[in-house]
Amino acid sequence: MASILNNIPSMSSRRHLGIAQRGLNNTIGRLSTGMRITKAADDAAGLQISNNLRADIKILGQDMRNANDGIGRIQIADGVLEEATNLLTRAAQLAEQAASGTTSDAGRTALNAEYTEIKAALTALDTNTKVDGNAVFGEALEIRVGEGATVSVGAINMASDDLSLSGDLTTTGNADTELTAITTAIESISASRGTLGAKQQRLATIVNSLGITAENTQAAESQIRDADVAEEVVNLTKFQILTQSGVASLAQANQSSQSVLSLLA
Repeated sequence: MASILNNIPSMSSRRHLGIAQRGLNNTIGRLSTGMRITKAADDAAGLQISNNLRADIKILGQDMRNANDGIGRIQIADGVLEEATNLLTRAAQLAEQAASGTTSDAGRTALNAEYTEIKAALTALDTNTKVDGNAVFGEALEIRVGEGATVSVGAINMASDDLSLSGDLTTTGNADTELTAITTAIESISASRGTLGAKQQRLATIVNSLGITAENTQAAESQIRDADVAEEVVNLTKFQILTQSGVASLAQANQSSQSVLSLLA
């Protein structure tokens, strides 16, 4: 029934048109952003879960960077230890030569001078090898790779005093004693490199595991927040039709009201 005071059909058409337009705008927004949830009103619980998962992903990414930084630091240390092994190998050769009775005193003096330089070089490697200003040797390293999870790398000392290379090659007896110390130092550094290799492998495994966890968490977060494009395309068509029909219905309702008024004129 057409009413003069209240155009009920027009009011109803306007309300339904508003609903269709809001649905259309929301659908266009989801398609343009690619996200199902753009504000809390869309899905408050889903938004909270999604934000928590995003925080977890950021933390996992940082843990991976921590582990990779640890791998890098271990690789630096291993490279320096390889150089130290080369120096010690040369030192063993010098000691072996100095321990021979066929070497003259002058020859031993020259051999000892080179050996002294080698010991200084070892101490320099120990002291001067740094990463971001932090000493690589002489300090333990704790690498955080997750909540309550760390990988510990024990301190490695490579200075000549730490390796008990305190003697000289000036006599056959001294050279023989020092050769034993040098051999022990080589064995010690080899053991340290073995330990570092095991730590590096463990960190590499952790990085791989964290990467898988991050991928799965990202997939779960996307499942909650991201828009279903196929569904939204269907919604777009639906709300476009509803909007067009709403506009037509509103025009018809307003026309009916105008017809009633014209009869009274």
